[in-house]
Parts: sequence; structure tokens; C-alpha cells
Amino acid sequence: MTAYIVRGNVITMDPRQPRAEAFAIRDGRIVHVGSYDEVKASAGADAELISISGGAVIPGLIDTHNHMLHTGIQRRIADLSACQSIADIVQTVRAFADRTPEAEWLTSGKGWQIETFPDPRYPTCHELDQACPDRPVYLNRGGHIGVVNSKALAIAGIDRNTPDPEGGRIVRDANGDPTGVLLEAPAFSLVERHVPSPSREERKAALKDIQQLYHAAGLCGVIDPGLSADDMSIYQELWQRNELTMRTVVMPLAQTEDDADQVLSNLAAWGVRTGFGDERLKLGGIKVFMDGGASLGTALMRQPYPDERCNCGIQVTHTATFHRIVEFCARNGWSLGVHAVGGGAIDLTLGVFAEVDARHPIRDLRFSLIHAYLWPSADNIETARRLGVAVATQPTMQYNFAPMLVKRLGAESFGKATPIKSWLDGGVIVGGGSDSPVNPYRPLLGLWHAITRYVDDLHETIGSEQAISPEAALALYTRDAAWLAFSEHERGMIRPGMLADWVALSVDPLTCPPMDIRDAQILRTVVGGKTVYEAAAR
Repeated sequence: MTAYIVRGNVITMDPRQPRAEAFAIRDGRIVHVGSYDEVKASAGADAELISISGGAVIPGLIDTHNHMLHTGIQRRIADLSACQSIADIVQTVRAFADRTPEAEWLTSGKGWQIETFPDPRYPTCHELDQACPDRPVYLNRGGHIGVVNSKALAIAGIDRNTPDPEGGRIVRDANGDPTGVLLEAPAFSLVERHVPSPSREERKAALKDIQQLYHAAGLCGVIDPGLSADDMSIYQELWQRNELTMRTVVMPLAQTEDDADQVLSNLAAWGVRTGFGDERLKLGGIKVFMDGGASLGTALMRQPYPDERCNCGIQVTHTATFHRIVEFCARNGWSLGVHAVGGGAIDLTLGVFAEVDARHPIRDLRFSLIHAYLWPSADNIETARRLGVAVATQPTMQYNFAPMLVKRLGAESFGKATPIKSWLDGGVIVGGGSDSPVNPYRPLLGLWHAITRYVDDLHETIGSEQAISPEAALALYTRDAAWLAFSEHERGMIRPGMLADWVALSVDPLTCPPMDIRDAQILRTVVGGKTVYEAAAR
């Protein structure tokens, strides 16, 4: 269909016209927004009418930090997310091994936790040997930790004499022998480099499949960070075949375990930079890891962890290397997104940004902090505002990690984490996301948690002073997310000239009880004027 009218309770997210009764679409773009009579007159008598009764119509939702390709892949490997003990992990890996006798390596999804286990620790290599002694096992947790069996350690050549790589840590027992737990990429990559990648056909199929689940959750676009060149070629192939229905911004990963000269040589070899592409597939900024994760004790903090008085976390990228990357990006027109969880990492990242900005202004490049939830200072917030640095936040991370981090950091301290309101009040642009597959990808869960700060597992609200309004929460996943995706003139609002990306919900998220948002039904998801998901009739 080339022209049609959508009639309903329309939330436009356009400050100039916040509400409307209808909008018209022609050739994949919105051409008129206003009252139904106005829109009908402008669209012509032949325009088809789609009426959305009840609920609301909102702009298509965008996730600013979602590993979509890897979420798809991880649906096809061992799922440890339901495990409640070490014994459960061993049993799940054993069952997966029995189902996949052809698999050379046994691997898992990243979205599993140990903090609620009766014995809250990671399995050892010897325990994983019980599940599978004759094939290597590699379990990745949250992208920051690898847990392996003895076979995998042997293949990687890791033993008591192997030194900790810079930016990583090999956990050892009292005798100095590796336990099988490897902290951060420089350590677990010693094993990961030996793990065969899924075939190209498997990865293409995984990406095609996961898009449909995302559309059913109301997503029209994602920013997929930390990809290899080969990963991005999978996206390009689906784009060429018109099979990429999710608008995607891809962010290549700077492999900072290499020396600085090699990192810069790799980046220079691209020949293109941020902004290359179109509204279906676009090249975003470079991603760099500055630290790890708080739940693992590897986020770089200003002070030691309360439960580990000698541990301030891990700085993954050397300061001198990072400085050269920032300088390269500023001089060559690349945007940059930096994974910085702890206050120490936030301080370091913004400090280097400010130094480089004095010589090569970065405002127009839209640098961003990724996560940045423990605990940005007032100076951090002001520096980010001044430099035009945005924040990619994940309310679902606050929701998902609360039980373990309250235990580790204390309820009062963790209540101050993920300070979305402080960032917004300070004039910083904030985009919402999930960090799937580490956390659930449903954007309505993140939207709800940003409004309520309620954690089911704790039966309480954590940090209510950082709760934001429904309007601000919806902006995280629409108008402001589009800015982080370099698409604010194309997406994020229902406004004439914009791409026709929209979602019909069973509730009005700005007026309904907050709990209704989390449980709302996605009635229809539309990308470029074409329906990519429609709920079955009830």
C-alpha cells in the first residue's frame, strides 16, 4: 500500500504537537499529522484507514545498546538463564552435550547469574569436567567473564605459569592453579580465539529469526555495538537481500588488547566512517571497553568494593592507547562509544575526552558513555553536557542486577545507580536500551522500570529519587534514542517527513498505571509503513 491513514490515540513525541487523532502515510513516510478530518482530507478518498481502538499509537521503539546478532546466535546454544545452582549448570551443560554430539565446543548464552545461588560462585573447571570431560566447554557470562573446563584450559595453553594479561585476570586457587574463571576479554579471549564461530549460514538464520521476536516486542531499530568486520558483513548481506527489517546502526569493536599502532591501523583501514549507510543499515561509532562489570567486581571504581577491600576493578584499555583512539576519532570524523560502568572509568573517559576536545572539538561527533551507572559525579554530568557526550543507559540492567548488586554494594549505594534523572536534569541526552542478551530485550520492561524503579525480586523500589516521568521514559526509546542513532531527522517522532515507523499498544503509556506498561500488548509494529508484526486477533 502506498497511502493510508492511521486513526487512534496518537502520542507523537513531537514537542510541537504532542497528541493527534490521526496521521497519513505515503510511500513509507508520514505526510500529515493532525485531526482525523484534516488528515483524511489531505490523504485523499482512496487512502485506506487503519483504526486503532483503545491504547495508543507511539513512534517505533529504538534500543540504543542491543547485541541483536549475538542474541539471535545465543538462542541456539546452551541456555543457563534458569539455573539456580552450580549443580543446575553442570546438569544443563551435560544435557546440552548429550543433545549435540557433533559440537566441537560447548558454549552458552551470556544472560545467566550466580548471585542468587545457595553458593554464589562460578563453577570450577573440575565441576565442568563432570558435565563434559572430553570436549572443551566455554561459558561466557555477560561479556565480561569466561568459565571453562580443563580441556579448554589445555587447548588455550593456560596453566599456573601463564601470567595475567593486561586488562584481564586469570582466577587461581590457593595452589596457584587456574580455576577456570577468566575475568574480562584479555583473559577469556585466550580461550575464545579457539572457539569455532557459527557458520555464516547459521548466523544469517539467527539474525533473521531474532528480528521477528524484536518486532513483536515493539522494536523498530537497534544500535548493535562491538561487532567484528565479519559480523557486519552478515548485516550487509541481509540488507542487500532486503531481509533486514530492523533498522540497525552497527558499531565496530576496537580490539584494544592489540597494541595501539595495530588498533589505529585497523581503524584507518576501514576507509569509511560514522554515518556511512542508509536508514536501514548505518555505520555508527567505534566501541571501546574501558572497564568491566560491577557484578563481577571488574568495573573500575574510585574506591575499593565494600566486599573486596583490595579490589577497585579492572581498567581494560590502557590510558595511552585510549588517548590515541580518541584522538584518531576526533581527527577522522568517527563517533565513539565507551563502555564505562564504574566512577573511575567514567572519570578517566571524560578526562581524555576533554583533553582531546581542546584540540579537536568532539561535540558534532556525538561521543557516548555506555552504561555509566556507578556513580557519575556532578562534574561528570557537567563535562558530558559541555562536550555533547550522550549516555546509553539500560534500565533493565538496574532491574536485572539489583539483587546481586544490593548485596555487593548496599541498598543505599545501589539506589543511586543508573541515575537517569540526574543525567537528564543536567542537560545530557540519554538513550534507553537493554544490553540484550545480558538482560531482557523487551523495551516496555525498561520503560516501566525507568518510571517505577521497582525490583520484583527485592519486592521494593530502589532509588526512587532517580525515577523519571512516563514522557521522559518514552523519550529514552524514541526521540532521544534516534539522536544516538544519528537519525533524529528521520525517526523517533510521528511528524510529517519522518519515516513511518510506529507501534500500536494496548495501553496509553503516559496515562495508564505504570504496571500496565510492563504488561502491555504490542498490537502492531510497522517499519517504513509496512507491518512487520501484528498480534493475533483476541
